[in-house]
Amino acid sequence: MEIDIATLGVFILASVALYISPGPDMIYVASRSIGQGRRAGIVSCFGVQTGLIIHMLAASFGLAALLAEFPSAFEIIRWLGIGYLVYMGVRTMTDRNSAFELDAQKSAAWSDQKLYLQGLFVNLLNPKIAIFFLAFLPQFTDPAMGDLSTQMLFYGVVFNLGGFPWILFMAVLFGAAGNWLSERPKMITLQRWITGSSLIGLAVFMALQDASQRR
Repeated sequence: MEIDIATLGVFILASVALYISPGPDMIYVASRSIGQGRRAGIVSCFGVQTGLIIHMLAASFGLAALLAEFPSAFEIIRWLGIGYLVYMGVRTMTDRNSAFELDAQKSAAWSDQKLYLQGLFVNLLNPKIAIFFLAFLPQFTDPAMGDLSTQMLFYGVVFNLGGFPWILFMAVLFGAAGNWLSERPKMITLQRWITGSSLIGLAVFMALQDASQRR
């Protein structure tokens, strides 16, 4: 397997934009941190991260197996992924309901096991995350660079290695200053616009790159 450094750089930049987006996982972890403190938020992070790893493995090996059986499907999936990234970008920027709606009231104390399992199931039972990995990871792969499953697994590991410290940081941050942040919706709006425009830009970049390779 070979990895193009320029492609890896684009992947890292796109991943950073996604990290700062207030998605379901971040909202869940932030809510737990505000309601029960930093420890609850951190334990929830491990549950969420386990779910992401499962989604990553399913996308890497399941999708790669499909493409190995039907090589012509690669371009179809690639363009469907580009279209989905555009949809996600527009939806992120225009969906006013995606702002943090955090419950700052102290909830009943949960055990670490229950916090972990709920974080896991919150992630696993969100079909949008599975679709996201299926749309996102193939954009950075190239059959000419080696085994597709290995490439997707590599990018999935890079995504998770960067995302886990970030969500842990958010757990600590909201545990200490969650009320202050949740009362400033302009910050969340800025996050949504950064993430949405980044997703659209990524889709355009991938489409243009595909077009240039055909010339």
